[in-house]
Amino acid sequence: MKAYISPTHDAVWTGNAMIRGVLKPHHDRAERSIEILAALRDDLKLDCINVQRAAQRPSEMLEVHAPDYLQYLETAWEAWSQAPDASFEIRPYIAVNRYFPDLRTRTPVVMAGHYLGDGGTPIVKDAWSNMAGSVDTAIEAAQALIEGAESAYALLRPAGHHAMRDMGLGGCLIANTAIAVQRLSRQLGRVAVLDIDVHHGNGSQQIFYDRDDVLTISLHGKPEVLFPFLSGYADELGTGAGEGFNLNLPLEPGTELSVYLKDFDKALQRIQDFAPNALVIATGYDTFRHDPFGNICIDTADYRVLGDRIAQLKLPTLFVQEGGYKVDTLRSNVCALLEGFLGR
Repeated sequence: MKAYISPTHDAVWTGNAMIRGVLKPHHDRAERSIEILAALRDDLKLDCINVQRAAQRPSEMLEVHAPDYLQYLETAWEAWSQAPDASFEIRPYIAVNRYFPDLRTRTPVVMAGHYLGDGGTPIVKDAWSNMAGSVDTAIEAAQALIEGAESAYALLRPAGHHAMRDMGLGGCLIANTAIAVQRLSRQLGRVAVLDIDVHHGNGSQQIFYDRDDVLTISLHGKPEVLFPFLSGYADELGTGAGEGFNLNLPLEPGTELSVYLKDFDKALQRIQDFAPNALVIATGYDTFRHDPFGNICIDTADYRVLGDRIAQLKLPTLFVQEGGYKVDTLRSNVCALLEGFLGR
């Protein structure tokens, strides 16, 4: 296994996140990726490749995201910052909603309310550069599988599985995992996505919801009580050609490994039945028992079990970094998952 390291993986995100009405320093801190890199490079001794910025935007970005949304992300900060009293971060405070669904003006305030879906997804000065570095990393890691690698790990920030086709959500602005899946599906055919972050992968679901060549599966805390609240229910199965190719497995708060494995094995069986040519793991460690943003009780040793079960599928496998916010345990949790996967 090789690890692909984003050039912006340790960039400082100066924005804040609004958590239950309170502004706090954003939880997607640079320390997260520093700990993960230490696990990959120093503990697991993986060949870590520092990804260089691509000369041009990969076509998969436009296949996954709406052109107007990408244009907004690239230019939002410049437009916002021209106001004399502009804050250091773009945060929506006027929402385009069911009563006012149309954009009657394209002022920065209205655009933020249209493209940013919550208070935890601010845009700051260097956000576009950070997003571009993440995309380049996801693409390069996916390309490694296309060229014959058995597995790869993409270490990138910010995370992506909440980002939708034309809306940022949950600290995610660009759908890194979905972009990697798109590259793989174009070259290899059928691809399965297994999202093991504690939060529902609503972005991946929405992007592939009407497709039968990409199977999306998410194990996550019950959306009735855990972000993103609005999606992740078991009756969301896909639409049109994609009906039956989306599987949500919501878990009760406090779920421990013995119960978790029952749904995890259901997910693995569905992947086997689908018979994909590649597997992408949306890799979150916020299922850890003490994670401040989760409610599932997985312990460090349990990740080894999950990694071993994933390996038994014997599929080319790409791990794309998502959540995990208990910084002082990230290193050991990463090691456990990959040691299990690599049979160490």
